[in-house]
Amino acid sequence: MLTQTLRRLLLLAILALPQAAPAQTLTMAVQSTFGIDPHFFFNGPNMAAARHIYDTVISRDENSRQVPGAVQSWRAVEPQVWELKLRPGVTFHDGTPFTADDIAFSIARIPDVPGNIGPYTINLRTISRVEVVDPLTVRLHTSEPNPVIPGQMTNVFIVSARAAAQASTQDFNAGRAAIGTGPYRVVGGGVTPSGMQLERFAGYHGAQPAWERVNIRVVANDAARLAGLLAGDFDLIEDVPLGDIARLRREGRVNVATRPTDRIMYLSLNVARDPLPLAVDGAGQPLPVNPLSDVRVRQALSLAIDRNALVERVMEGQAVASGQLTPEGFGGYDPAARVPAGDAAAARRLLAEAGYSDGFGLTIACSNDRYVNDARICQAVGQMLSRAGLKMNVDVTPSTVFFPRIRPARVTLPVHFVGRSFSSGDASYVLSTSFHTRQADGVLGGANRSGFSDPALDARIRAVMVRMDEGREAALREIMHDVEAMQVQIPLYVQMSAIGTRRSITYTPRMDEQVVAVHARPAR
Repeated sequence: MLTQTLRRLLLLAILALPQAAPAQTLTMAVQSTFGIDPHFFFNGPNMAAARHIYDTVISRDENSRQVPGAVQSWRAVEPQVWELKLRPGVTFHDGTPFTADDIAFSIARIPDVPGNIGPYTINLRTISRVEVVDPLTVRLHTSEPNPVIPGQMTNVFIVSARAAAQASTQDFNAGRAAIGTGPYRVVGGGVTPSGMQLERFAGYHGAQPAWERVNIRVVANDAARLAGLLAGDFDLIEDVPLGDIARLRREGRVNVATRPTDRIMYLSLNVARDPLPLAVDGAGQPLPVNPLSDVRVRQALSLAIDRNALVERVMEGQAVASGQLTPEGFGGYDPAARVPAGDAAAARRLLAEAGYSDGFGLTIACSNDRYVNDARICQAVGQMLSRAGLKMNVDVTPSTVFFPRIRPARVTLPVHFVGRSFSSGDASYVLSTSFHTRQADGVLGGANRSGFSDPALDARIRAVMVRMDEGREAALREIMHDVEAMQVQIPLYVQMSAIGTRRSITYTPRMDEQVVAVHARPAR
């Protein structure tokens, strides 16, 4: 029998042995394919991938607060001039210094990316000139006062003027031009439909991330991602299947972190075209007049939808029903606004009043791999509209097909289901991009997919956009009330983020939904 002294000596000897190093590779499974040209296709999956590699002009933390990053400070030195001060000593992945010229180049490149199905140009609204004062100072001159410039700049990624001078989107996706100042650099030949590989950048200006290497895998199927997490193939997955969250938490085999995001999910209604293809009579022929141009019809569609049922039954309680187009915490949000109750009978009465007592045929389109439960929501909404007397066709396609079909100014779909993130600013963002009449340069009305146009509303939008006084918030709420009453966009709910990790890893979800490796840490 070992003596107590001998046992103590053995224990000390064991503790003195070299301990196994923690895993240095984080394998993440995400839902959607993505690219790494940070100025091509302004959408969440692309931005999440880009945040590993590049800094934005102004950084944004997990709570969507504007924080210092590669640019350490910003201020309005005049009503139409914002001055940015760069952090000294920041370098790109290739060792070249980051200077004001790189910001000027990045802003200039955004409108020049060819074939862009979702340009970042709406983030450049009002910027008339970029002045390089010195290597560490930039001034953004605007055509009018713009209080949300800092928010816009959280969506503008900085690329290397040297590496990207003649680079195409293909050069970025191949990794050749994907040179940033972010925490990770691209290795292994760039991005492919199956994902990409990253390596920690030792020269990063911020805190070093916990993981030396990151493998991002694209796994579109929700069940396959979860199975991979449970089997140990993945360390972290996004969009945990909602029906499994309670069980996973009860069993305790993995961690699940959830939070409401800043993404409003809504229906966009096409009010512009006469006739509107896919809005048809009983014989399947296009109606001579677009029925959605009548506000009573739009109100009927809204009344037919039971938002609370969508949240509880389809989203398994993992969403927040909403009757407004602004999420909580952002300018223009009204805490007194109520969630409308579903009322199919009232919807039928409104349709009859508008001259459609027998209803009509309508198509609703959505993706099946971009948003949480997007296809199921689309089917459920179609059923609710059917109960109001409409003859519904639900058109579900992959996001690679769906998003080109809803490019602004080209939409022929009567109704589509989509989401919008608010991280870049307040309600003036949705007003200026989605409700202002679409302009040729795509800056104002750049995301107007409904064809809606109201010159009087345009004037009100432009007036509130330039306000920097205490009355701005009240004015935003008033305009949003009026816009929401028009029902051109029908808000449904705020999406929630659900991230699954191994028990040995903790993850802090971002309000903007973007899944980024730096927010994953070894559990203590």
